[in-house]
Amino acid sequence: TGLRIDQPDPKGGTTSTGGVARKAFSNDSKFIECVVSLVEIEFSGILSKLHTQLSAILRIVNSDRRINTEEFGNLCTNTYLLILDDFPWANVTPSLHKLLAHSEEILREMNSGYGLKCFSEEGSEACNKLIRRYRERLARKTSFEDNVVNIFIRLVSESDPVLVKYRSIPVCEKCGEYGHT
Repeated sequence: TGLRIDQPDPKGGTTSTGGVARKAFSNDSKFIECVVSLVEIEFSGILSKLHTQLSAILRIVNSDRRINTEEFGNLCTNTYLLILDDFPWANVTPSLHKLLAHSEEILREMNSGYGLKCFSEEGSEACNKLIRRYRERLARKTSFEDNVVNIFIRLVSESDPVLVKYRSIPVCEKCGEYGHT
């Protein structure tokens, strides 16, 4: 499948990340086929159904569209019951419990029935590379406070609409198109 799951990462930590989960639950993933091929035939249909339902739940939660929270709640409940009934030996992790037992309530009451995409950490995590570069090469190292202030100023200037207008747009060396390299 090309997925490295729960293996040590050269940068520290493990390979169990959001990107790996997105690949595993994508429509074109071979992940479920590999898992189903490893289990007894009686569980293959259940695992495929569980994969499909969890994939739908994750897509709905990570969307920015209005959601029918009642139907979404039913899907979460049915998925949770599927796990409890067909895999009584399995422990439901706290993260999975929050997703299946509480996400419908969060979407309905705290986000007016919309998905949680606007609360995604992807944008802030994408800045980690910039922050590391700014901290190592471009920020004062006289004190922690000076370092953080310099990083903050650089991050603000990166997103300033006036300055963004003047940023150069990359040109592809192969095709000559703008916007990619």
